[in-house]
This record gives sequence, C-alpha cells and structure tokens, in this order.
Amino acid sequence: MSWNRNRRWKDFQALINAEDYFAFFELPYDPRVVNVNRLHILRKFAQYLGPLECFQGSEEERLEQARQALEKAYQTFLTSTPQQEKLFRVFQDYGCPDAVGGCAGCSSLGERGECSPGIPA
Repeated sequence: MSWNRNRRWKDFQALINAEDYFAFFELPYDPRVVNVNRLHILRKFAQYLGPLECFQGSEEERLEQARQALEKAYQTFLTSTPQQEKLFRVFQDYGCPDAVGGCAGCSSLGERGECSPGIPA
C-alpha cells in the first residue's frame, strides 16, 4: 500500500493516540478493534519500535519500519487476545489457567486480576 512519504520522524514522535498513528501512516483499521485493544496495540507497537532506536537507515526507511511495526501490532490483535500476548503485568502474574479459551471467571476478574475461584472453565 502506498502512503504519503512526505512525513518526518519528528512529526511521528509528536503523535499521542492510536488513531493518530493509523492516520499518520494511512493504515486502515477497524475502530472496534482499536477501542477494545488500544493499550495492547500501542504496547506491542512500542515493542516492535524498540530496535528502531539504533536503526541506521534514512528517515524514510525508519518511518517505513515504524509503519510496518504498527501494522504488525494491529494484526496481532486480529488473531490473538491480550491474555495470550501477556503484555501487561496483570496477564503475566495472574494469567487464566486456560490462556487460549479463557474460563468463565475471566469475565469477572477479582481485585488482583485473577480468575474468580470456583467457576469452572
């Protein structure tokens, strides 16, 4: 997909919310997916951006790498769940015993983020 390559890294760095990133890179997205997975998409995006700190290519190449990182982060949550990705501590420390399908307790997490006890999977 072709996008406006007259963008600058400093403009990218000024972006704040998920929708701004998608607009900047002219990437299509489903607002429902972004609304539900916003923080997870941005966290995954940040993970993918990490290696770009040492990137030695041109600004255009760097922005293309960032664009691909956002697209990859978004695509992750079209096929995966926050529980499966475990990007935040609540999912790392108190993961559901059934990370793929989830259990009935996952819809009503306790104070510490664990599955509600006594609810069968």
